[in-house]
Amino acid sequence: MSTVASVSLAIIAATCVIAVVAFVVFLYYVWRAVRRAEAILALVQRTLPGLATDLRTMLDKVDQEILEEAIRTLRRVSVVIGSGVSTIEQVQQTARRVAQDVILPPMSTAAGVFAVIREGLQWFRPAGDGHRTTRSGEWGKGKADPREE
Repeated sequence: MSTVASVSLAIIAATCVIAVVAFVVFLYYVWRAVRRAEAILALVQRTLPGLATDLRTMLDKVDQEILEEAIRTLRRVSVVIGSGVSTIEQVQQTARRVAQDVILPPMSTAAGVFAVIREGLQWFRPAGDGHRTTRSGEWGKGKADPREE
């Protein structure tokens, strides 16, 4: 074999050895990266359920607090409405009592007084022929009750 061919083969062999060593180093770094990725994924896999549980707990607590606040607000509104209804009922009862005890008796008395005055005026009111009129407005013969005829 010639020296050029031997040198060429030696260069090719050295290049192959260098390529194989570089490939082994590349595989080592890839293997390390895969191990780190697996470790990180294992850590995430262990932590994620706890994180999800904590997140659910926090959301449930927030939901519960919101619901409790809504219930408290509804109870307050219910109390306010109940007191408003109670107040309206008391005003209605008071108005009814005032009407029965204060307004109705004087009105009844006034109606009685007006009826007496009207009846008295009919006795003294001159009617063209000296006879007074009956309650119906017809001319009578001085009789207060038309049934007396």
